[in-house]
Amino acid sequence: MTVTAPAAVRATRPATEPYLPFALRVTNSVRLSTTFVRVTLAGESLVDFDYHGLDQRMSLLFLPPGTDCEAFAREPDWMAAWRSGPPSSWAPLRVYTVRAFRPEAREIDVDFALHGVGSPASRWASTAKAGDGIVMISAAPGHPITDVAWRPPADASRLLLAADETALPAAASILEALHRPARAFIEVPFPDDRLTIAGPAEITWLVRSEGERLEPVVREQLDRSAPAGTPGDVVEQEDGDVWDVPEEAAGGFYAWLAGEAGTVVSLRRHLVAERGVDRRAVAFMGYWKKGRAQPN
Repeated sequence: MTVTAPAAVRATRPATEPYLPFALRVTNSVRLSTTFVRVTLAGESLVDFDYHGLDQRMSLLFLPPGTDCEAFAREPDWMAAWRSGPPSSWAPLRVYTVRAFRPEAREIDVDFALHGVGSPASRWASTAKAGDGIVMISAAPGHPITDVAWRPPADASRLLLAADETALPAAASILEALHRPARAFIEVPFPDDRLTIAGPAEITWLVRSEGERLEPVVREQLDRSAPAGTPGDVVEQEDGDVWDVPEEAAGGFYAWLAGEAGTVVSLRRHLVAERGVDRRAVAFMGYWKKGRAQPN
């Protein structure tokens, strides 16, 4: 029996290793709108990819041009290889959503929100062409699922999603997987960024270039539809990671808030501290923070 190199290398790694490197190559790139480009990545190593669907996260490692991604993925300790020099030399590592996975073809789609050449990921995605290599870091099979933030109660009847363009791929993947009604509010930069999303959800698009903003519209909607209770305390996370996904969601209402950190913190504060919604019914994720470069 012939064992492929990736499988052979993975066999030498500790069984407890939570994340694995996957050497992939670009097979297609399609501009979806002014802001979004969809890049298709493929590789035989995806036979070991543990796909969970919904808003599943993984990381892309943007190694310097000319790097042998296959050789990197064969490193026994990918993190040590990545951090082999001073922090200033580390290749950018960024988190993205798996927009689609086709196991038979061993390929995934990743939707990138482009925001200028100053971002290494945006720069790479805007010029990606067939044959370009990249390394994906994703959870190893068999480990607890920690890369999915959408965890509403099975009997929740009022589902609300609020997202900006950075969280649109995640929101779209969730909405297309739903078999029950939901209400979604999505802010995008331009009119043509209102991408087609299948499923039963009612989607309100907010176009920033036309003066429409996510926070005031969602606040108004919450005041009309979110359950009211006893206002509770919230721990502000403005200076650190803005990320809280309740392990055990409670109640018939569930909110998933994702996008710019200041916006999602404000909306969560409105729900929990002002309206008294149970904190276990609110998942909020700061995908980026205004005025701050994303760290590795």
